[in-house]
Amino acid sequence: PTTKPTKKPTHAPSPSSKPAGGSKKLWEQCGGKGYTGSTDCASGAVCVKQDEWYSQCIPKRLLLAAAVVQTEAHGRMVFPPHRGYIGRLPAFKDIPIDYSDNGLNAGGIGGTSGGKHGVCGDAYSGVREHETGGIYGLFPTLGAKAVGACFAPGATVDINVQITANHKGYFEFGLCKLNGKGDKETEECFQDLLQPNGEKQWQLPAGNDFFKMQYKLPAGVKCDGDSHCVLRWWYVGGNNPGVGINGQEQFWNCADIYISDSCGSSPTSSPTNHPSPAPSSAIPSPAPSKTPLTDKPTKKPSPTTKPTTQPTTKPSHKPTHAPKPSSKPAAGTKKAWEQCGGKDYTGSTECASGAVCVKQDEWYSQCVPKRLR
Repeated sequence: PTTKPTKKPTHAPSPSSKPAGGSKKLWEQCGGKGYTGSTDCASGAVCVKQDEWYSQCIPKRLLLAAAVVQTEAHGRMVFPPHRGYIGRLPAFKDIPIDYSDNGLNAGGIGGTSGGKHGVCGDAYSGVREHETGGIYGLFPTLGAKAVGACFAPGATVDINVQITANHKGYFEFGLCKLNGKGDKETEECFQDLLQPNGEKQWQLPAGNDFFKMQYKLPAGVKCDGDSHCVLRWWYVGGNNPGVGINGQEQFWNCADIYISDSCGSSPTSSPTNHPSPAPSSAIPSPAPSKTPLTDKPTKKPSPTTKPTTQPTTKPSHKPTHAPKPSSKPAAGTKKAWEQCGGKDYTGSTECASGAVCVKQDEWYSQCVPKRLR
């Protein structure tokens, strides 16, 4: 028989591959691809994986609430990128990421049953993190670096929404113009946007997917420089029959945008991937807004670099590079903030001087000024 050790070790030896010692405080990173720090959290917290790249020390008391958010999470507006989502995009690294940004339901039906909610999806009685001045609403400090898109006045714009748990219902979109850098959006400020067919509501088809819809911006509204506009997505679920709006789960997302003559022109009208089905009468609609959205003077935006004019006459000599395939998108360069790529996109993928084409998601790439990269 082999001789047993006279004294057992008090604990197993730490493996040589274990990250650096020491426990992490609440809300600190504790894991993720490429991370080499400690994976231990301080007392009262546990390391929770947020995505492939990031794990975070979360208070144990919030785990139950976090599980509820994951269960109820429905979707997010990905273009224009809303405030909790925009930090995921390479051009907006100065803005923090909300890893639960697809669950901004203002506390759920229990929190909104009285008709009260945060303007951008936060709970009415909670901290308004997604409103201007909150940890995700950084236009007062970052200015143009917090603006996720720029459109021409009166443009018909493509809006992309990702649905992760489909509860039927419909979407509506509103626009609020803020004249000063520190001004905050209010419920009364938002005015309804309409689809090209005149409909306000976009009925949600079945399935969990990325959905694209088109809405028209008002022709007389401009906002740039220290002024900007907030485009808001409002999702009213429809899986609770026989009740009004406040008996349905609702979601709100706010995106910071510019509307300026220096931005792209209105895109040509084309069928969307998911045209809005016939309206449903099961869910009552709110009363229409009475106050029209009007333009007010704003500070003149700083001049932007105009794209260089491309020659329209083809050279007589053969190009030295390989010929372009016949499936190449239409020629010409896109201005700053215009679309330059994405699934089913057929326009030019080249950006004007001073801008670069940046992929925002599967559906949308955009010409972003190099100074903001």
